[in-house]
Amino acid sequence: MSYIITLLEGHMETRRKVKHAIKRKFPVIDIDDTLEQAIKLMAEANVSVLAVKVKEELIGLVTVTDVMHGLAKRYPPKETKISTFMTKCEFSTKHSTKNSCVQLDEDEDVLSAIKLMLEAGINHVLVTGEKHKPLGIVSSLELVKLTASL
Repeated sequence: MSYIITLLEGHMETRRKVKHAIKRKFPVIDIDDTLEQAIKLMAEANVSVLAVKVKEELIGLVTVTDVMHGLAKRYPPKETKISTFMTKCEFSTKHSTKNSCVQLDEDEDVLSAIKLMLEAGINHVLVTGEKHKPLGIVSSLELVKLTASL
């Protein structure tokens, strides 16, 4: 791992930004949907993260780890709502609510994003733009792919 960090640090002038790795189209699930629906959507879309929305507002993520925790806690899949086990994200919404999850600004460099994700022990991060508006999701895999082109 330190080799990759050293390699990236040696390419400071050519570092790419997180915005180059954002997945702007990603599967979306409603906060009132169930654990079972999340599992089915992840399987159908072949993804390990879903965006959670209330109406048109992005309010968090459901990761495969969140799903595994829900299953391990023996939550009934057909009855357990997403809100029970999702990762909520911190940003102001129209309703002035705040929730917490790790997120990055779209202009952060790839190295900073990799370090943050390693420190937090996570594989997906919500990416925000101007005025902290949620733009999409970035995965550790997408960031690693970007380092191949440095």
